[in-house]
Amino acid sequence: MHTHLTPVSGSADSTDSACPARPDLTAPHAPTASSPAASFFTAPAVDPAVFDAVPDRRGTASLKWDSAVKRGRPEDVLPLWVADMDHATAPAVTSALLWRTRHGIFGYSEPDEAYRTALTGWFSRRYGWQVEAEWNTVTPGVVPALALAVRALTAPGEAVLIEEPVYYPFRDVVEVNGRTVAAVSLVRDADGVYRRDLAALEETIEATGARLLLLCNPHNPVGRVWSREELAALEEVTARHGVVVVADEIHADLALPGFATTPFASLSEAAAAHTITCTSPSKSFNLAGLQVANILISDAHLRRTFRRELATTGYSQPNTLGLTACRAAYESGDAWLDALREHIAAARAHVEARLERIEGIEAAPCEGTYLLWLDCSGFLKAAGLEPERLDEVMLNEAGLWLDDGRIFGTGGEGFTRINVACPRATLDAALDRLEAAVAAVTARAAERAGQGPTALSA
Repeated sequence: MHTHLTPVSGSADSTDSACPARPDLTAPHAPTASSPAASFFTAPAVDPAVFDAVPDRRGTASLKWDSAVKRGRPEDVLPLWVADMDHATAPAVTSALLWRTRHGIFGYSEPDEAYRTALTGWFSRRYGWQVEAEWNTVTPGVVPALALAVRALTAPGEAVLIEEPVYYPFRDVVEVNGRTVAAVSLVRDADGVYRRDLAALEETIEATGARLLLLCNPHNPVGRVWSREELAALEEVTARHGVVVVADEIHADLALPGFATTPFASLSEAAAAHTITCTSPSKSFNLAGLQVANILISDAHLRRTFRRELATTGYSQPNTLGLTACRAAYESGDAWLDALREHIAAARAHVEARLERIEGIEAAPCEGTYLLWLDCSGFLKAAGLEPERLDEVMLNEAGLWLDDGRIFGTGGEGFTRINVACPRATLDAALDRLEAAVAAVTARAAERAGQGPTALSA
């Protein structure tokens, strides 16, 4: 079946006879002469059932699905570890990529006016944040941007602040670049909600002289979407001590219904003046393999410093298809993203309900991301196991490839991180494996102790 191709009226490429016309995404959802000039593609209606379609990702060079044996895991393990989704991206993005690949020429590219308009429109529409296009520097990813910021703004041996447990590349990019990690522990309250210890943070700033903080907002892996009030309190401390905040906001679009991400730099012009905001559509639209991130820096001096460090790497033009995908996502992806957020919220609730049947494992309250932070300390205690045995149990008893909490730093012991951005059938298969493994391991421990399952459960 051939896709009917029609140009988008008023778009930057609609009069370029050398380029194939853009696709009629819908037949019936075709762009028309009345379509806004900024609209790359119209977005078809979203059927929530698409998120329960089970894809076969094996044989696609997938890090998640094709690397188990290479990384020392059992071949038949069920992978719910790395943060990409087992969902196809938004249809508008797929159609944009099809249009671009049919062109057949993949020379050097750079963000054009349509890309810049899509970017600024996204942040205005989704966050009420008026971003200027000139603030943006495109990089191949958020983690490379974190490393660039560390190198650009600190000297070897200097301290860089992180809040643990946290996404493990935070520590990695500090240490591999010869800087010193100044870790401040998040505090878990009686309800299992993680809070920031501002007093401890300030003490660490004063003790180490740190002038750079890597902020995770929303926070991976603990699932917090920091409130505006929490971020304002953090801004006051960092501003007072002259600390630049590098905000990893890659999960910002994935605040769950009922929660809203506040970009740190959107707090005020004063906050923006000492902030580097790292963003990307890679998590929210499942585009990690296309390697595009948008690094927003309003302060001219800070921006020049960052770009100078980027120049030392030899990186220049971004991935052509990454630009295409990002533009399509930010122009036409709203409805799809909102449907995805509802799906993730339902998955979270489903996991929490299933965990009620699994003794000794509970999920930390999750406000954002598609990653759940599971406290397995009760199970480990019942099974008589040390935290370092948890990953072994998950792999060899449950057949699950999750992320061992210890890799996230202090406070990760006895936890594991699970990715719930998958079809319900996959999620249920994982939960079935987990439930059976926990029951079997706990029963064996009880038998060894001469108690028996009944005595243990009592």
